[in-house]
Amino acid sequence: MKRSLALAVCGFSLVLALVGGWLADRQFTAALDTLADQAVLQHQRNLFGYADTLQEVKADDSPHMILADDSGTRYVNASDKAFAGQLYFDRQRLIVGSVPCTFALLDQTGRVIYSKLPDTIPESELAALKDADTTTMRLCGQTLLLCDQVAGASGQRVWVWMVTALDTSSAYAVRTATLRQWFLLQAVLTLAALLMVHHTTALQQLNDRQSRFVADLTHELKTPLTSMIGYADLLRGGELPPENQRRAADAIYHESTRLESLSQQLLSLQDLRQEALTLTAVPVAAAFEDVARSLPDCPVTLEKTCPEDAAVRADRVLLADLLRNLVLNAAHASAPGSTVTLRCLPAEDRWRLEVADTGCGIPPEALPHLTEPFYRVDKARARANGGSGVGLALCADIAAAFGAKLEFTSTVGEGTTVALTLPKEVYAHEEADD
Repeated sequence: MKRSLALAVCGFSLVLALVGGWLADRQFTAALDTLADQAVLQHQRNLFGYADTLQEVKADDSPHMILADDSGTRYVNASDKAFAGQLYFDRQRLIVGSVPCTFALLDQTGRVIYSKLPDTIPESELAALKDADTTTMRLCGQTLLLCDQVAGASGQRVWVWMVTALDTSSAYAVRTATLRQWFLLQAVLTLAALLMVHHTTALQQLNDRQSRFVADLTHELKTPLTSMIGYADLLRGGELPPENQRRAADAIYHESTRLESLSQQLLSLQDLRQEALTLTAVPVAAAFEDVARSLPDCPVTLEKTCPEDAAVRADRVLLADLLRNLVLNAAHASAPGSTVTLRCLPAEDRWRLEVADTGCGIPPEALPHLTEPFYRVDKARARANGGSGVGLALCADIAAAFGAKLEFTSTVGEGTTVALTLPKEVYAHEEADD
């Protein structure tokens, strides 16, 4: 499902990118077409206006001289063609009130004889426009260029070509703004979709865990209840001999106490996940003693190794419960009379607490699942020992409440070590419990 959602988000993002690119291209083309229409009209006005001005200059027999001005007018000589270009430009500036659409004049060799074009446009580009047989329109950077030969009086051709230039940066600005808006929209929507996928996946995983928990709990309840109902029916029949009646009553009692233990552990698990803990300095040696006192009939030998000054930040009762559960698991996995070791080792600014046994060990594929509720490596052996399958899940939650995590290392046939690392604390020994 997660893969499908990820593919859906990628597809959604791709569609947004394609739509944004198509829309930006459409708006850019429309804006460029509008500017091209304006450029054609201005180019025609320039052609006719310049032709009239050139005719006027030719009719005047007085000599003309073109002087370089502050606007950067370029000229080759003081011919009437260049002078007419300057005169037309000045008149247009007076009429329009600002710098009009810029243009340049070329002779029949393609040489520039007058220009008001930006310096960024190379003369080779202008010469290439002049060599075309018909009116030519071309983009040079963000400048639209149109070139045509000037027509003289009575439609006669004049050996001068005009290049009109129009800045199209506004069209590029529209495209850039559109792309920026769509890319921003794409980023926001894609991020929202990814967050939705993340939350959906998290909710799905939570739902799967809850469903698995309910199914496992139902199975855990069904087995002892079936046994209890069966023995109860036998007792109700009144036909069992006394020794079998005692055996049936013991079975019912055993299963009842297992259910009671399961319910208590589930309640503890629920309370631990809902309530915030107040952590204090706990002497590790005292916690080890609490564990030993709570297991007077433990079938294994419990060895304790701990520095006298070792203290950790935790809750003493919960820490003892955690270690007790780990010791019981180690005892169930070990042969009677074997040794289970409780030890505390320094680990830089922390103390590492370990419970180690020399029992049957755990397969590597089972290690990641040990803290899942109702998970058992050997279900038959666990039920025979009265295990509920919730102990390690409770231990993992206690460790998490302390800001730690259970670490499992095991070798099949050699034993298992469970460890957690807690911050060091300074403990006042005079306040220690006896």
